[in-house]
Amino acid sequence: MPKATTPSSSQKRRHNPLEDDLLATGILKNREGRPSKRAGKKQAEEQGYVDAKASRKILAMSRDLIDEEELQSGSAAGGDARGRSAFDFDPSRLDAGSDVEEDEFANEEAWGDEEDVVEEVEVDGADLETFNRFITPTMNDDPLLTHGWDGKPADAAEDQKPGTNLADLIMAKIAEKEAMQGGQGEDRNPVEEDFELSPKVVEVYTKIGLILARYKSGPLPKPFKILPQIPHWEDILQITRPDLWTPNACYAATRIFVSAKPLVVQRFMEMVILERVREDIHEHKKLNVHLFNCLKRGLFKPAGFFKGFLFPLAASGTCTLREAQIISAVLARVSIPVLHSAAAIKTLCDIAAEQASQQSECVSATNYMLKVLLEKRYALPWQCVDSLVFHFLRYAASARDGDAAPKALPVIFHQCMLVFAQRYRNDITEDQREALLDLLLNHGHEKIAPEIRRELLAGRGRGVPVEQPQPAFDGDDTMLVDS
Repeated sequence: MPKATTPSSSQKRRHNPLEDDLLATGILKNREGRPSKRAGKKQAEEQGYVDAKASRKILAMSRDLIDEEELQSGSAAGGDARGRSAFDFDPSRLDAGSDVEEDEFANEEAWGDEEDVVEEVEVDGADLETFNRFITPTMNDDPLLTHGWDGKPADAAEDQKPGTNLADLIMAKIAEKEAMQGGQGEDRNPVEEDFELSPKVVEVYTKIGLILARYKSGPLPKPFKILPQIPHWEDILQITRPDLWTPNACYAATRIFVSAKPLVVQRFMEMVILERVREDIHEHKKLNVHLFNCLKRGLFKPAGFFKGFLFPLAASGTCTLREAQIISAVLARVSIPVLHSAAAIKTLCDIAAEQASQQSECVSATNYMLKVLLEKRYALPWQCVDSLVFHFLRYAASARDGDAAPKALPVIFHQCMLVFAQRYRNDITEDQREALLDLLLNHGHEKIAPEIRRELLAGRGRGVPVEQPQPAFDGDDTMLVDS
């Protein structure tokens, strides 16, 4: 017999036929879907019943109808009492009122006859005295009977004094106010001779002084921050020994004091910063960067800086040219308001005039500061310009010693005059221009004087309008019309 062959794996069926699977599980049925609303409505109409939503509407309408019927029935029963307003017209009231009046005036005998004579009754004197004893005092105490309607007694008009005039009253008040202000002005800031600092205050600020002597960075003690706002702060500040402060402490203190009033800034700059700056320049021939920042920070209050630092330095008579150069570097780096700059220039001119009359050598330092302020090229008022012109003329006149030959003026004077001529040549009068030109003839510098003369001659007088340039003629006269 031939060998039986087994079917290979490729010849085997991977699954049963589909027909066998269907017959094995039975006939498949489709799943019924969820009925829709429309189908439900149609089914409800076919079956003949009302859904829940329509039932609620019907019940609500029936309740409203019942309530309306109850209101109508109640208003019909008690309409006269509740429905009618108190202000409605009721004709029945007139009829009822007429009946009452007829009942009241029906008995005329109670009122008596008009022709009857009133009988006068005589009162016994004892009875009248007894009546007045009990009744009259209470009547006299009535304010309406004793004082009248205006609340014043009957004899007030006779005893009334003449009224006060309004003008006299106002003048009296003004005089009283002026007297009070005058008294306050005399007693303002009185000198307290018996003023003494508390030992605890002295101890606290002594320790703060030790901290400031070693201060480098970081926050300052709280008592030192409130120092500009407390009275007698100058005396308390001396306890901290400002001469021993580090430059870092000076800058930190300047930041605190600059935020105060200009008068406080002025006193602080004069008491602390001025001496420290001059000592540092004298010792090191230059200024510490922290002290330089102190001056820049102090210029945040220009009035306090000028009055407390710059003017005392210039008027001291010992200001060197190196100090003037360092301070002028601060002025050149910080923007200063125009009016403050003008006031500073005018004051420096007055200080220079006093120094020139005393033949002081620090006039050059003042001229250097003036030169730096003029280089800012502010639009100065004419009063300040006149002060500068008089400063140049006065300084040149002071260079003569009687009949001797004129002295040579310093170079910084000619440089300052050159800056003035370049910027303000149109703001001077013709007389001032001629005076300055004469000054150059007598005291001119061999190299700077020609530049100053050229600038002065190129300027126009004060208040003279600028001439408008005419259009240049290019040689083409075809558009010209014969006159």
